[in-house]
Amino acid sequence: MLAEAGCIEYSAVVDLPDGPAFQARLGDDAFFVIAKWASMAALAAHGASPHMVAYGKKTRDMVASRAIHILTAA
Repeated sequence: MLAEAGCIEYSAVVDLPDGPAFQARLGDDAFFVIAKWASMAALAAHGASPHMVAYGKKTRDMVASRAIHILTAA
């Protein structure tokens, strides 16, 4: 993903093993992808790219739920 135009940061994260008690856990079968894009156009191009369309088709039956949150600095 970092090779794509406009991709600044892209990484997958999971729960910290044995994290603190106050941590809201994602769960053993969950992960987040944290991505930072230069623009909404770059993000849209990523979502429509052939490799992401193929990934979506390949993983469709493996994913129980998916949420995309587009955030900005407060």
